[in-house]
Amino acid sequence: MQFNKLLTVGIIVIIHSITASAQYDSIDHLQSKDKQKSLFSIGAGVQHGFIFAHSQAVQNTKGAHPTGVELFLSWQRNDAATWNLCHCYPRNGLLLSYYDYDTKILGAGSSAAYFLEPTYRLSHNIFFSLKGVAGLSYLSNPFDSIHNPTNQSYSTQFSGYLLVGMGLWFNLNKHWWINTSINYQHESNGGIKQPNKGINWPTGGIALSYQKNSRPFYTGIKMKDKFWKQYAPRFDIGVFGLPRRSLDENGNRARLLLLGLTFQAGKQVGRINNLTLGAEVYQDQELKVKLLRDSLNASPVKAGLLVGHEFILGKFLFSQRLGIYVFDQTPYYDQLYHRWGLQYRINQHIGVGFNLQAHRQVADYVDLRVVYSFQKKHP
Repeated sequence: MQFNKLLTVGIIVIIHSITASAQYDSIDHLQSKDKQKSLFSIGAGVQHGFIFAHSQAVQNTKGAHPTGVELFLSWQRNDAATWNLCHCYPRNGLLLSYYDYDTKILGAGSSAAYFLEPTYRLSHNIFFSLKGVAGLSYLSNPFDSIHNPTNQSYSTQFSGYLLVGMGLWFNLNKHWWINTSINYQHESNGGIKQPNKGINWPTGGIALSYQKNSRPFYTGIKMKDKFWKQYAPRFDIGVFGLPRRSLDENGNRARLLLLGLTFQAGKQVGRINNLTLGAEVYQDQELKVKLLRDSLNASPVKAGLLVGHEFILGKFLFSQRLGIYVFDQTPYYDQLYHRWGLQYRINQHIGVGFNLQAHRQVADYVDLRVVYSFQKKHP
């Protein structure tokens, strides 16, 4: 699965997708009088592209050209508070789509997802945008050893859905907009069940959007206040894991648990940027079964050190980390790996979220986690 390319572009998309304060302690920097109600719009469009057969196992889908229709509900921020933070006019909303994958092997898919789309003014009536989308898909024809044995792309009817893209918005008048876009889309179940090579398909499309209410787009002088310099480091400790559906050592279907601990320190170095250093250790029962099957006398425990970065999106933290195993007796992957995570901070101490771990272009698993944070108050 091409997670490297997809999620690297996703960083660029997410970096300016800000609709809230940069940090809990920095909320005072956005005055409520500068905030205005988001502008609502509704739109529909079509997308067309091709299947990217990224590995030998999915070459049987090469040459397919998916076609999709989409409906989106959008809320766009256009006020002083938001512009002072990201110097853009971010949209967010709900995206609903349906794709025919143009091959019986893959069938069709329906998706419901949340999107973030920072938008930048190029001229009076033309805007440039970047988009990041995440959600769930329902897929019609998963792998089946009898009825669909050649589908190596997915084996569960429900899968995760990701999209990154860019486009141009053309303002026709006070109410109507045209949007052209190019996108890279991906679906997979994060390693919950195999086979799971994933579906990858680039598309290009056009959409028409209607906005009932409008107002002039805000512009102003960029703020230079470096308020984050007074923040102390933030320390996190968390537990993560997931039950994976697989076969146990006796060949019976079972839920095999992956469970681990994580520790991290972070220092904010910009309005929305946090640098991190951490460590983790976990045990993987599915890995234990695999070692037994291969007659390898090795531990299913892994430990690693990680260095990374977080985008602070209000109560959300979007993280990217590069890790190296300091304890790994297994022969299956390289020593380097990478993690991509999204965490929601319920309050200043408790956060919940998920992480994707991958080795190069291959996704290993997606875990769920609970994190406790502590940070000394600034003067």
